[in-house]
Amino acid sequence: MTMAKISEDFIQHMSQQLRNSEQLESLLSACRRPLRKSVRANRLKTTSQELKQLLENKGYQLQPIPWCEEGFWLDSAPTNDLGNWVPHLQGQFYIQEASSMLPALALLHELQINERVSMLDMAAAPGSKTTQLAAALSNQGLIVANELSSSRLKGLHYNVQRCGVSNTCLSHLDGRLFGDTTPEFFDAILLDAPCGGEGTVRKDEQALADWNIDSVRSMAALQKELIVSAYKALKPGGRLVYSTCTLSREENQEVCQYLLQQFPDSITVHPLDNLFEGAEAATTAEGYLHVYPHIYDSEGFFVACFDKSQSAAAQPHRPASPKRFNFQPMTNKQLQAFTAYCKIFGWDISDIQNRLWVKENKSKSLEVWLLPERCEALAQHIKLNRYGMKLADIIKQGFKLHHQAAQCFGQEFNQQIIELSAEQAQDYLKGKDIHLEGSSKPEHKEFLISYQRLPLGLVKHLGNRLKNWLPRDLVRDNSVA
Repeated sequence: MTMAKISEDFIQHMSQQLRNSEQLESLLSACRRPLRKSVRANRLKTTSQELKQLLENKGYQLQPIPWCEEGFWLDSAPTNDLGNWVPHLQGQFYIQEASSMLPALALLHELQINERVSMLDMAAAPGSKTTQLAAALSNQGLIVANELSSSRLKGLHYNVQRCGVSNTCLSHLDGRLFGDTTPEFFDAILLDAPCGGEGTVRKDEQALADWNIDSVRSMAALQKELIVSAYKALKPGGRLVYSTCTLSREENQEVCQYLLQQFPDSITVHPLDNLFEGAEAATTAEGYLHVYPHIYDSEGFFVACFDKSQSAAAQPHRPASPKRFNFQPMTNKQLQAFTAYCKIFGWDISDIQNRLWVKENKSKSLEVWLLPERCEALAQHIKLNRYGMKLADIIKQGFKLHHQAAQCFGQEFNQQIIELSAEQAQDYLKGKDIHLEGSSKPEHKEFLISYQRLPLGLVKHLGNRLKNWLPRDLVRDNSVA
């Protein structure tokens, strides 16, 4: 990486904000250093210790991230192809900047959680915080992952699927609409707002090259609309976290002050000075975290946490227009048949059977879906891009599992499993069939395939080869074992 280009206007702006020449010099020096790579273990697939061992065996040197027990900085990088490494494609970890792990932790800080909790990630792509929340909730409750950009929605879905997330619905809405369409619906909301991105200069050398204050003020106007919408969509007694990856007070403290001024009697700051050991180094007088890049040698980030009063007055809103909900609960007959089918894999579905639904697709055949808690109620308010996850197709012979079922629940299977070698795993991810020695034909031809005892996907056993059932949009020609 070449030295970042930093606008003189930005330097002058920061000099007024920091009011300390030593801090300013430390900030600018940090902005010109390359950013350390960091990862987060996905607790739905592995443990922090297992990931640590896996990375160390690969030749990485790890340093724990103090605010996230699942997070590590990689101080030595033998390969930059982590994204195509098979354990990453299996969903064992997420490549996530260290400071961006803070908002989800703040949202969960001292929050009372139950299996019916509902959360909104208002600007979710590419999915780092959604998957972090889902893992912390152990796939319980409901998370709505919203993304306005249609081009980024596909990547969000991929990461949710890769990480084995089953409690999440995807929506494709302007975040400013949630206050009116889902008033007082969510127990907790994370607004990682679109921003000027000043804190990302360590990985994007052009982030500050053309900085100007007018763009900052324009972005702040949007952020104020979004944070008010989030407040209105939050239940009384709920939790709201506002975060950005930018540094200017106009997009951070001033947006938060605007929220407090709009609702002075019903919203209070939840201080974050004790979120982790050392948090006081970045804590502002208001109780927010303003993480400049030089404080923890990270990206710049801002995090504010608010609690909504139990006695908060209801806000006026437009009545919801009824939305079409194309799912039907499974009949007892369908449930019995699907339960028997899943037993072929040694998979006990009793924990999820009350959340199983069927849906008719465009070709008039039926599909089995797993929907999160309160999904039906949510669907009365907004149009969802994806409702939960598809588990199987209902076919003439019975059922056929879907790739998402393997990704999310494959670790619960104890039958019909074939362990692949490193070379076979790479071939599978490249979309190739797996050739076998011998010609035995099993009674049931569907198999889960795994690598290092973690699911990769599904195949059809044809005797001398395993027919690849990996969805074509997931094929990776450059996978690395």
